[in-house]
Amino acid sequence: MAKKKSRFVRYFGYLLLALAVLLLFGFDVGPLTLSGVFVVCFVWLLFAAPTSCGAEIRTGENCRNNSYGLLGGCSIRQHKWQRVRALTHLDTARNACRGWFTGPQQQVATCSMLIAAFGAVAALFK
Repeated sequence: MAKKKSRFVRYFGYLLLALAVLLLFGFDVGPLTLSGVFVVCFVWLLFAAPTSCGAEIRTGENCRNNSYGLLGGCSIRQHKWQRVRALTHLDTARNACRGWFTGPQQQVATCSMLIAAFGAVAALFK
């Protein structure tokens, strides 16, 4: 039986994002250090945050299996490739982001990703 990850390990990116926002507004930290923390949060949200898959299935609905990150798919190989293919075609940019606002996990992860992106840029101009 697989060992279950602790909550801290699964959700450390959100804690790191809160720390980065606190550092941005509360403490005097160098801009490269601060933007580096925001970039780590951004990458974690794209590839490691616990979310559901959101890939389109045969019935036209979104897959509800667990996955890691907003760009990752679930354990079904076709869903992983569907995400990668959607990123490489510009006409399907809407499909690349499909499922990012379908549930509470995705909404929190997407909003956190936007905060991390804006924070990384804002930290460079601090």
